[in-house]
Amino acid sequence: MADFTRLPEPSRDDDVARVLRARRSTKTFSADPLDLTSISAVLFATGGSVSGRRLIPSARATDPVHLTLVAGDVDGLATGVYLYVAESHALQMVSDADVRHWIAGATLDAPWVATCPGLILLSADLVAARRRFPDQPAEHGERFVWIETGHAAQNAYLTAANQGLGTVLIAGLDDDRAEETTSGVIPEGHRLLGVLPLGFAGEMS
Repeated sequence: MADFTRLPEPSRDDDVARVLRARRSTKTFSADPLDLTSISAVLFATGGSVSGRRLIPSARATDPVHLTLVAGDVDGLATGVYLYVAESHALQMVSDADVRHWIAGATLDAPWVATCPGLILLSADLVAARRRFPDQPAEHGERFVWIETGHAAQNAYLTAANQGLGTVLIAGLDDDRAEETTSGVIPEGHRLLGVLPLGFAGEMS
């Protein structure tokens, strides 16, 4: 029989432990609008940078994952699509269209995304990623992108929880439909990797 060593009980008091325990996957959202301060905090944690260094780990600091905000009901921000510019922590409007229903249609099982007040789209150029590490097998570049996407999503989860918001990583996508519906929405040549809806958690039906 194997011997086990009991570990000390994890702290419940420090801020990191509190947020980790509060993290949840949320799929039911209220109709309450988001505020720009909360959106700013989540975007910064998910794809922001300090002194040129991203807050999420990236293989050889290549930072291939980009963020696009789809704002549907955000106080202080017009409805539309915005590219998140990490270096200046700013939003650049791409379109004034409400594309939430398009994004919902690209998911396999999340039609409710169409009514969520805000969506963060994670995307990357996977073709370029496969060429990024010539000293390694091509598939490693794409693998690193997916790992980075996971890091970004976890930062979004934790910051959303700290802001009193809910989110969930939606990676079940119809790739063909996603490519069609995100043309002109995410950067050219990018593939939609995941969707992070943002909002206040609603009552379960």
